[in-house]
Amino acid sequence: MNFEVLFKLLQTFVALLAVIALAYVVLRSGRKLSDGNHHLVTILEKTTLSNQSYLAVIKVGTNYHLISVTSGNISILKDMETEEVEKILEEKKKKLEENPINKLMQIENPISKLMQMWKNPISKLMQMRKNRE
Repeated sequence: MNFEVLFKLLQTFVALLAVIALAYVVLRSGRKLSDGNHHLVTILEKTTLSNQSYLAVIKVGTNYHLISVTSGNISILKDMETEEVEKILEEKKKKLEENPINKLMQIENPISKLMQMWKNPISKLMQMRKNRE
């Protein structure tokens, strides 16, 4: 392979790492900003039924409710058991933790980790280039 092609691939990879790092910083700062907002009423999940209606699971204080929301009406359909909802939320949290993207976001400094992984191959490429000259 031509060295110029390898250099362009390396530039592309570094740009990708920069985008991932920026996304990481934005997500981290967004979490810190939103952690301070404690509300009495929280929408936990929402499912759209049509343009103007949806079902939602809400938490009011320590109680959970299934509600129906339309353009002109909000109705409580069911009072939900706390244990049932918290079990579902825990399962959902475990699935999110297993997501590889979330694991990448939990790395303290993803750029330094990735650079460490690529440090040796890049050094070898530079050495090969010097040997050819």
